[in-house]
Amino acid sequence: MKVTILGSGTAVPSLERSSSGVLIQEEGINTLIDFGYGTLKQLLHLGITCHDIDRIFFTHNHPDHMCDLIPFLFGARYRPSVRKKDLEIVAGPGFQKFFDKLMSAFGRWLIPTEYQLNITEIDEGSKKFGPHQVTFKKVRHIEMSRGYRFENSAGKSVVLSGDTDYCEGMIELGREADLMILECAMPDEGKIAGHLVPSLAGKLAKEADCKTLCLTHFYPPCDLEVMRETVSALYKGKLALARDLMQFEL
Repeated sequence: MKVTILGSGTAVPSLERSSSGVLIQEEGINTLIDFGYGTLKQLLHLGITCHDIDRIFFTHNHPDHMCDLIPFLFGARYRPSVRKKDLEIVAGPGFQKFFDKLMSAFGRWLIPTEYQLNITEIDEGSKKFGPHQVTFKKVRHIEMSRGYRFENSAGKSVVLSGDTDYCEGMIELGREADLMILECAMPDEGKIAGHLVPSLAGKLAKEADCKTLCLTHFYPPCDLEVMRETVSALYKGKLALARDLMQFEL
C-alpha cells in the first residue's frame, strides 16, 4: 500500500501546499480521499490523469476538500480522450443532494458522456471497496463529516480524519493503525471549534496507539517545529509533518 499526501494545506492559497487530498495505491487501484484545489495538478506530477482514478472518498464537502472535483469531471469529458471507466464517489449522508446541486449549477458540462458515475452514501460501519476493507465513523466537524480506516488483506491500515476535533470516533478508527493522518490546523493558542491543535492531536494519537502519525492541514500561523515538540511530548510513536507529495509505503 502506497500513500501519497497530495495536499497538506488549507483554504488559504499557497505556492507550497495544495488543499486537502490523499492518494492510496494498491493492486493497480487508485483511491482518492478528498480533492481540494491544487490536488489535480499534484496527481499529474505523479503521472495520474482523470482516467486513472478508480474511486473517490470525501470526508466532507467544504471547498478545500472537494473543489478539484469540478475540473476533474469537466476534463473527463474532453475529446478525443474521454474517460470511459466508471467512477464511484463515497461520502456521508447528504452528499447526493449536494452533488445534484453542483451538477445543476454547471448545466451539462460535468455530466459524464461515456462512463457511469455512482454516488454511495455511507453513515457508520464497514464495507469492502476494491482491495480495502473500509471502516467509516462520524467525526466532529460538520454533520456530513466522516473519518476513514482503510485496511488491506495483509492487515496494513491507514486512517484519515479529514477535518475533525478531538472525538472518540477518531480514536476508535485509529486504534493501532500503521499510519494515521490527522489534520492539525492551528497552534494550541489558536484553537477553533471542529479542528485539532497539537496537544489534542498528540493526545488522540497516544490514545489510539497508532504506529505512525502524520499531521497535515496546516494554516499559516502554524510553527511546525513547535507543533512537533508539543505532539512529541504526548505521543511517542513515529511523527511526520506532511508536505505535498510526501509518500508512505505500508
